[in-house]
Amino acid sequence: MKVAVLGFGTVGRGVYEMLQSCRTLNCDCVLERPGVFNEPFIVNDINTILNDKSIEAVAECIGGTTIAHDFAVKCLSAGKHFVTSNKALISAYGLELRDLAAKNGVSLLFSAACGGTMPVLHNMALARRSDTLFRSGGILNGTCNFMLTKMQDEDSSFDDALDQARKLGYAEADPSADLSGLDTLRKVILLSAVGFDAFPEGDLLCEGIESTDADAIKELKKRNLVLRLIGSCGRNEDGSLYAFVQPVAFSSSAAEANVKMNTNMAFWEGENCGRVTISGQGAGRYPTAANVLRDLTELPECRKSMLSAACAAESVKNDGCSFRYLVIENGAVSITEKVSVNAMFAEAAQKRKEGAKFFFAAMEE
Repeated sequence: MKVAVLGFGTVGRGVYEMLQSCRTLNCDCVLERPGVFNEPFIVNDINTILNDKSIEAVAECIGGTTIAHDFAVKCLSAGKHFVTSNKALISAYGLELRDLAAKNGVSLLFSAACGGTMPVLHNMALARRSDTLFRSGGILNGTCNFMLTKMQDEDSSFDDALDQARKLGYAEADPSADLSGLDTLRKVILLSAVGFDAFPEGDLLCEGIESTDADAIKELKKRNLVLRLIGSCGRNEDGSLYAFVQPVAFSSSAAEANVKMNTNMAFWEGENCGRVTISGQGAGRYPTAANVLRDLTELPECRKSMLSAACAAESVKNDGCSFRYLVIENGAVSITEKVSVNAMFAEAAQKRKEGAKFFFAAMEE
């Protein structure tokens, strides 16, 4: 099968290089902006790919939503399989693109959009065929995990940890999506859509690590706790959907506490399989490209979509999830009784509106 790659950045270059040694796939066409690269396989017009009937599949590695969405629509409409590592694209337009792929009889796969090298979406899509899944989540952002490790294990400041992440290529020039938790939230949306046939919408609560400073880390260490940014989604007891991102304080002996640096750890729970956990590199050229290649190699086997026909938008109900929280407000430390996620996020928003310096972390029990 002949494949075209969209984008020749970090992931796109990795996909192209790995395709050169793939026995079942070949690639001699990469789309990039004019004037950036001079390699003979680079093309600058998407129509070159759309009009080439020998190209059966496209691997999108551009990122973002505007251009990527336009190209996705055009490729699927042209009857080409579409594989992407773009979490922003699928979390925003997943259902639209699923329907377009089905209409044109081609595949839409996105294993690399969550977890880098971890085949979490791939395996959840397989698991749901024979089991009922009801909970998923984990440590889903390598930048935040790297920074928290540096701050807790080496007493780095927030800014120093971010600088180190940038130098190592873990953080983008604009790291706001990582630090705010938005990157993790997008992955939570994908976990829910693949695992529970529910595309979360509405009150998607998201707290990143931007309020984590040296005082918060000092207080956590004093209590023998380790902070991790956790994405969570699943079904409440009444069957309603929850989906949110928040810092969570774990005991130092917990598995999550021992996931270090830019490593990710994701899990899902099913009625029959119980809890399944996968850990691995959460980002990077070759780890992410490996997941893109995994999807591409499945195309000849006619795997159509990671989003089932039953997957639909569904409003979330986060008030069914409750935790005790460690709170630091203007230097004063307290631990709450169990309160809902909704209540904690509302209190944090109100306190910050009033000008308070406010940090919170759920206490894992």
